[in-house]
Amino acid sequence: MINRLISFLLFFIFSYSFSFNNEIIGKFIYDVDINKNELYLFNNLLKLNTYDLETGLLKYSRQITLDNPKQLNNRTWSGLYTGDVNLSPDVINGLMNNLKLKKLENGKFYLFHDGGGLVLSLENDELNRVDNSFPFMNKFFGDLINYKGKIFHFGGYGLFRSNNTMLLFDEGNSNQWDEVKFENNIPSEIKNGIASFFPLLIDSDYYILSGNSSFNNDRVFNKSILKFDFEKYTWDKLGEINLDLSGNPLIIPYETCFYVFDKNFFYQVQIDKEKMLKFEYSRDFNIESLGNSTPYNRSNQSFLSVNKKGEEFGIISMNNYDNKFIHTFKPHNGKINTSILNKYKLDEILDISSVKEIPLFRVEQSRNQFFIPMLIVIFIVIINLFYKIIRKDVKSVTKSLFNFNNGELFFLDTKINIDNNTVEILKMLKENEQITSNDIVAKLVDNGLSYDYSSKIKNKIIESLNEKFEFITGSDEPFINISKSSKDKRIQILSLIKS
Repeated sequence: MINRLISFLLFFIFSYSFSFNNEIIGKFIYDVDINKNELYLFNNLLKLNTYDLETGLLKYSRQITLDNPKQLNNRTWSGLYTGDVNLSPDVINGLMNNLKLKKLENGKFYLFHDGGGLVLSLENDELNRVDNSFPFMNKFFGDLINYKGKIFHFGGYGLFRSNNTMLLFDEGNSNQWDEVKFENNIPSEIKNGIASFFPLLIDSDYYILSGNSSFNNDRVFNKSILKFDFEKYTWDKLGEINLDLSGNPLIIPYETCFYVFDKNFFYQVQIDKEKMLKFEYSRDFNIESLGNSTPYNRSNQSFLSVNKKGEEFGIISMNNYDNKFIHTFKPHNGKINTSILNKYKLDEILDISSVKEIPLFRVEQSRNQFFIPMLIVIFIVIINLFYKIIRKDVKSVTKSLFNFNNGELFFLDTKINIDNNTVEILKMLKENEQITSNDIVAKLVDNGLSYDYSSKIKNKIIESLNEKFEFITGSDEPFINISKSSKDKRIQILSLIKS
């Protein structure tokens, strides 16, 4: 008993005798390592500070330098388009609001532009640009994902609309962002893209909660939980969540859960267990002190940490929440250009005894919901087999379904209107049995188009031709087939329909 009391006192001293200097002057960006329980702050003085979240103490401070820095007259993002780019402390300071700090699994730190594109490394205490792309790609308020040492970027907003593009940073090769092709249809919730959402990566499954789809200022709120599989490159809609998130409550993704701080109740969305817990707040806690998650806004920043110090002294947690802390950056009320990092113990925010389990989705799936789709799939398979048998005798006439000569394209007897870019693509496909998507984009770039625009034009042309071909000819094979390279799955291989 005495030994346990001594252990508890040691734990109390180690945990609470240090006061975190929670005032942060100037601009900064941050990242958190939950496993190490460390906070990383990169400020406008180009210092990278590492704090121990259990003690609040500064562990390391690194002064980041620039390789041959030069002063730029233009200190905005447009300055990155001019000639040989040379970053300076003033430029970084001016761009701090649009940068994200990320610590990867290999311990390296990177700065990413919120709009996509620009990638800066902090390796060896030097700041260097490592990408070979446009400074930004109009993907603001999207998400950067670190999966198996590879960096992906999904979603975002720009040019009056959100997008649903998944990009992969081809580090060490082209050092550009390549588009990832999905292997199935995307859910209707992200047909018009999505931005300002909350992501959660569990093994190879990537979950999305909340978020907005925008097109010409017409905004639609996402009410469903969506999942993307990084191994299969497929999307899935799990269901509409049994919560009203339109009030923009504070949402913090952590490990396998979404922590939702609604105005009246706290909800723990346990994705791995497919259930949701509901709690009342402690009477003496003001939930407004945590703030909310306003869309397209970076002012309120919150994260969660876990204090594991007690485990070293054999102290057993009383519940699943007494070792968790909510941290929130807030503007200082009395000092200009200063922020305060507030820290709250989760089990003091919540009334733990009030816990109730409630349905995760508004419509719980029943056996019939699984059985009926299964019957539909079986019926489609049978119909498809009969269709292939009937089509077998006419397969030899495939060649006459289209004709492309002298810059003119016909599907059966119907002439298809095509522009110069389409003609260039068809010529390359006709002259080569197989060709990569990158070769086509490179050709369009040589003809004067930008890389980003060329990629979009190429995708739209292929999609349009395939739709017209299917509609006019009734063929069950696409006019332009897209497959993955057997050597590198990131490379798309294009080919015309075979006769």
